Amino acid sequence: MTAAPATAIPTGFNRAVLVVAATIGTAAYDFTWTVVGVGLPHMQGSFSATPDQVAWVLTAFIIGSAMMMGSVGWVTARLGRKRVFMLSLAGYTATLLGCGLATSLEEMVIWRFVQGVLGAPLIPLGQAITVDAFPPERHGKATSIWAIAIVAGGAFGPVAGGWLIEQYGWPWIFYITIPVGIVSFIAAWIFIPEVPNDPDRRLDWFGFTTLMVAIVSVQLALSRGERLDWFESPEVIVEFLIAGIAFYLFVVNTLTAERPFIDRALFRNRNYVISLFFLLIFGAIIILPNILLPLLLQQLAGYPATQAGFMLIPRGLGVIAGLLLIGQIEHRVDARVVIFLCLIATVYTAWEMAHWNVGVRPWEVIWPNLIQGIASGMMWVPVSALALGTLDKRLQAEGYAIFYLQFDIGSAVGVAGVIAIHTRQTQATHAMLAEHVNPFNELFQYPAIAEIWDLAEASALAALDHEVTRQAAMIAYNNSFVLLAIGTAVLIPTVFFFRPTRPGAGGH
Repeated sequence: MTAAPATAIPTGFNRAVLVVAATIGTAAYDFTWTVVGVGLPHMQGSFSATPDQVAWVLTAFIIGSAMMMGSVGWVTARLGRKRVFMLSLAGYTATLLGCGLATSLEEMVIWRFVQGVLGAPLIPLGQAITVDAFPPERHGKATSIWAIAIVAGGAFGPVAGGWLIEQYGWPWIFYITIPVGIVSFIAAWIFIPEVPNDPDRRLDWFGFTTLMVAIVSVQLALSRGERLDWFESPEVIVEFLIAGIAFYLFVVNTLTAERPFIDRALFRNRNYVISLFFLLIFGAIIILPNILLPLLLQQLAGYPATQAGFMLIPRGLGVIAGLLLIGQIEHRVDARVVIFLCLIATVYTAWEMAHWNVGVRPWEVIWPNLIQGIASGMMWVPVSALALGTLDKRLQAEGYAIFYLQFDIGSAVGVAGVIAIHTRQTQATHAMLAEHVNPFNELFQYPAIAEIWDLAEASALAALDHEVTRQAAMIAYNNSFVLLAIGTAVLIPTVFFFRPTRPGAGGH
């Protein structure tokens, strides 16, 4: 989201503090989003939850963020950018305390949903405030500063979160960010200038409501489907039906309303439409490692939380490196070529991850994550340029909001889908492997194996069942990484549908 500044562009100390306030506020939000993945295994134990249940800690946050992201432009126009940014900071900081004090999964899910709603404006507004602190010719540099600061918060989130969990417990992954939120709020109050608002701006409530109902209904169906046996459950059928009706009404309203929730002119821009499809898939697949890797490394591979966090840092460092690298070459290369090469690299590394086993070594985790991080960082700028660089100025604010909203929708669907598929794969594989555990299997006649797993001993059977469960879960993880490779490969043909723009062109 961009907005023209209403006051003179700040310089010197004022600019520095303004940028710090905007970036650390958003970085704190991204830090919490990243670090929660490391805390999921520990929350699962504290709340006695299954993997699909504890995944709602992420799902609720994404749903709340998606619901708010769609209306950020309207809320900002009505209340003013500075006021919304400060309210978002204050609300987000308060929810950190609520999350840390949660004593049940239900409480945590509610607090995370509220956190997503209140914190969502920090991303687009933080970018807009940072960009407006610089003259137009330096907007590209301003965007890089903002993006690198945000990514840095997420890059060191896993290791910081792992250390905090081991030393003080998982609630501290929320408490640690409270002082950052308070400092950012005070700095924003003093240094961030206000821009003109539009108190008369209208929101297409019917379009907004139908879109949100569709998103939430699909999310509920995907999240509950595995537990309720999908279309054998009346609840899942009703949720999909509601989602279908709501989405149909949203499309009809968009086509016929005088001032629809999403301006129809956006859909006349070919690159923008293609980018929305790209972001839906990209958001769904890029979230997959953030969910699965902390669980795999801690629960199956046996790494402590801190070491697992260190092993995930390369992904964040890779994103930073990718952003720095694309900043140096974006003016000299075709954006489509960069996206194509990055997608190929992601497919290759995902395929390599699909060959891991329960004894996966640190280097096997580090190098694919580093490459995927570089690819993600390098892709984001050219995708943004192709999608937003050709939009009319009057459409850019709304274009940015829907751009981020689509990414959130993809992430929400991805979380639910990945957990559902992983759970189903684990159960099916466990049943398949268990079929071979019987007295007639010749393997159990060998002395070396019979000494470890004597089928006549209850303790040996329990140990054998534990090992079958581990191997079944590992195969499910492997299949999930295959899904990551396939999903990324699906995006490769879309690159050729983008209209080329001159190298370096794009909205910031």
